[in-house]
Amino acid sequence: MSDNTCYVLPLAPQDLVAIYKEKEQEENFTLWVNYVKSVEKLSAEHIIIYLANTNFKATFSHIDEDLILAYIKSDFMVDCPTLDRIIVNMLKLKLGHPPTEQERQLYLLFNEDQMWAFIKAHTELLEEIIETMRSLVPFAIHKFYEGLTPEQQLLETNLQGLIEDTEIIDKPMNCGPNIARLCTNGFDGFMLVIHKRGVTGQYNKAICNDNPKYFGRDLYYILCETKIMDHIVAMFPEGWIVNVSSSE
Repeated sequence: MSDNTCYVLPLAPQDLVAIYKEKEQEENFTLWVNYVKSVEKLSAEHIIIYLANTNFKATFSHIDEDLILAYIKSDFMVDCPTLDRIIVNMLKLKLGHPPTEQERQLYLLFNEDQMWAFIKAHTELLEEIIETMRSLVPFAIHKFYEGLTPEQQLLETNLQGLIEDTEIIDKPMNCGPNIARLCTNGFDGFMLVIHKRGVTGQYNKAICNDNPKYFGRDLYYILCETKIMDHIVAMFPEGWIVNVSSSE
């Protein structure tokens, strides 16, 4: 099979079998999706669902507003780094931090005018993403504290105060579990949000919870596995968290 093959979804049975074989042989196999042809048969939402069901890491020949919205709002977690980077680029523009020259290469797929149009049309959604990113810090600290022994918890007087001051809410959200992908594939965007907006004093149980939505794992597991938890711990002054090694 050619590395340059751009596939139309849904995949033909013979292509699907051959792609799975190639995926087994290539650890970082990425499916190149012909979006223009695929959207003739499937909606953007169903393209995201199809990729989630087949568990393919994917990139696209073309990207539009519908695909970005479907990715953000989907209840299904998929691996689409290109979409993550485009969303991070929009967050950077929104927060007054222009993308780098390397990041501008994605303008070939979704240019700056399209990004500003998206930012204007979906300000509330992008704000929700920003607030969710900010809320990952108090959520992670809560889970970190819960994992300590009772003896260790007694030593963490600073954490106790932070946890007591954190409000836990539970309301419907527009962004789904791909927020975890957005933070890991776009970690610089996550750090920029924290730098520009700081952390928040609440988190929403609708997304920050123990549900195994992340390929059988929960959100906190993903934060630890991808080392984001280590960076969150490092945000606090030295000695502020006594049991630092517990995050490792």
